Amino acid sequence: MRELLYPRSIAVLGASNDPVKLSGRPVDYMKRFGYRGRLLPINPTRRTVQGLPAYRSLDEVDGDIDLVMIMLPAERVSEAVRTCGKRGVKAAIVGAAGFAETDAAGAAMQEELRTAAAESGVRVLGPNCLGMMSVADRALPTFSSSLDEHVELRSGPVAFVSQSGAFGSWMFSEAQRTGIGISHYINTGNEVDLTVPELLDALLDSEQTRVLLAYLEGVNDGERLLTAARRASLLDKPIIAVKVGRSVAGARAAQSHTASLAGEDAVFDGIARQHGIVRVDGTEAMLDAAQIFAAGRRSAGRRLTALTGSGGAGILMADAATAAGLIVESWDEPWQAKMAAVIPAYGTARNPVDLTGMLVVEPDLLRRSLEVALDHPGTDMIVVLLGNSDGCADEFVAAVADAHETTDRPIVVVWTGGSGIPRRRLRDLGIPCYTDPGRAAAALGLLADYSLRPAMRQPERPPRIDPGAAREVIRQARAAGRSQLDEEESSRLIAAYGVRCAESRAVADADAAVAAFAELGGPVAVKLLSDRIGHKSDIGGVRLGLSDTEEIRAAAGDLLALARCEGVPEARLLVQRMAEPGTELIIGIKRDPAFGPVVVAGLGGVLVEVLADSASAAAPVGPETARHLLTGLRGGGLLGAVRGRPPRDVDAAADAVARVSWLAADLADEIAELDVNPLMVAEAGAGAVAVDCLAVLTKKN
Repeated sequence: MRELLYPRSIAVLGASNDPVKLSGRPVDYMKRFGYRGRLLPINPTRRTVQGLPAYRSLDEVDGDIDLVMIMLPAERVSEAVRTCGKRGVKAAIVGAAGFAETDAAGAAMQEELRTAAAESGVRVLGPNCLGMMSVADRALPTFSSSLDEHVELRSGPVAFVSQSGAFGSWMFSEAQRTGIGISHYINTGNEVDLTVPELLDALLDSEQTRVLLAYLEGVNDGERLLTAARRASLLDKPIIAVKVGRSVAGARAAQSHTASLAGEDAVFDGIARQHGIVRVDGTEAMLDAAQIFAAGRRSAGRRLTALTGSGGAGILMADAATAAGLIVESWDEPWQAKMAAVIPAYGTARNPVDLTGMLVVEPDLLRRSLEVALDHPGTDMIVVLLGNSDGCADEFVAAVADAHETTDRPIVVVWTGGSGIPRRRLRDLGIPCYTDPGRAAAALGLLADYSLRPAMRQPERPPRIDPGAAREVIRQARAAGRSQLDEEESSRLIAAYGVRCAESRAVADADAAVAAFAELGGPVAVKLLSDRIGHKSDIGGVRLGLSDTEEIRAAAGDLLALARCEGVPEARLLVQRMAEPGTELIIGIKRDPAFGPVVVAGLGGVLVEVLADSASAAAPVGPETARHLLTGLRGGGLLGAVRGRPPRDVDAAADAVARVSWLAADLADEIAELDVNPLMVAEAGAGAVAVDCLAVLTKKN
């Protein structure tokens, strides 16, 4: 990637002499901002372009060419890429539109371009992209209008890769205006070759880059994104991502509960959390996060101390911080006394600390209170809230800057109103500064979440699993020409991976059901058993809590009659020992088109879609990650002690989730979807048992 990201020579193929035209802008920008390498305009009809010597072709250029920006019509691009390959060029940027984003003819041209890139060995960025900006060396092979706004390019530790050119340009401009230094901005366009994940992975190798931003409309290279995310986590270089498409409109309806619970966005959200990707919802949140992460500090905890000249602002900050998962707790009496000794008597020494309006009369109050806050052992992060106060800006900025230099704890400032100059001064010093307490609190919450993320470990395969037994169940179903398993077969599948299942017997008629009841003991459930009936309860195909022979016989007769009415005369019955009452969970697996096998865990039962409380992770996972999925649910508190009820056996539930995730990973080529619903979780120490299971196999050609 070096030739693309750090080009020493750039040729613009199709360069115009007119700096206003799209094909003339790259030359104009690099001249204007002072590109430090060789700039080579290629134009077959001119000897000069914008005052620079021009070449009729790439072959006329002496020496190596690192990067070519192809500013030619779409129909000429593939030929140009092949020419680049013959010339020894390693990377090319294609600005032209008119490819797969338009029509079938454009899609065919894009496939031709893909072939040309593969055969020539040229790495291609685009097509339909605005190009790239390497700010430090002023390499600007781009026609983005963001550079028309007389910006002063600010280099820094933040790199940004975007699938959207317009959104990316807006973000680049706003980052520069805000004072956030950018090392690279790259627009990937249609991603015929280079993708966002591959570029993120390459940028991780830059010593300058400490924070990576990504705008995603979809993920076509999921495994590469996970590779980049794992490396980023190990290197402590956070990836902050905006991914559009949170709505459920694109979720696929299917027989499996998992398919509706784990739509594309839900999967991305879970995998982002699992791999330390910081997901945000829009422009402001991304830039706010970029500010705080670019400062390079991490938090040892969630305890926030707020220093403010306004009691109201302090309350607002406390509310916003609590909503962001931070802790704003009152200091104990000895530390309140220490703070009270340095602030006005009518101030508030608890937390938030109200320095009162005397702050503008006696600016040194801020310095003294910061010294106490930095000594306080229960402070992990500090926020200073100020308003207007340009007249005291020198003292305030100096006090915050001195405090910032004496600690490695995060310090941020909220400065509302005024000229904005103090905010810029603080940001220039590497101190995050915001205009709104809510935005500052949200950024601090993201920093705390990232700082305290679980260590990423390779999960260990659980004991007592038998992939061969599971594959035999699948082989038998495929031999019978079926792609869906019935409940008995599905339960044998997960039992092969060590998941405890309620004891049951598959039977053909009422007499056999009575015999099974006598063997199992009561109470029992009697269910319809057929690979053609997915959700039995939806048609009344389940009878629960039966405890005598006549009940069993009557239920069996009713259910077999129901099966005939439903057009499934070959249906059998499953007699299953009732599980002890407990908290109902769902464990599911699906194959995501981008990320491969995924495990889903959530609140289960018949209302699973109504509750819609689940979390996803790329399979396989270990028990620690599985526990994190369960306790992180909105309803995760149901697994703890509630109103005198003992806590649930979370360890057993997490073990079941981990085992199902290994099944997902091992049999990814065979299983399209699987639900364990419900997994009945008893009180701590009593285990968890699968009460129902449904598996759907992949289609085979």
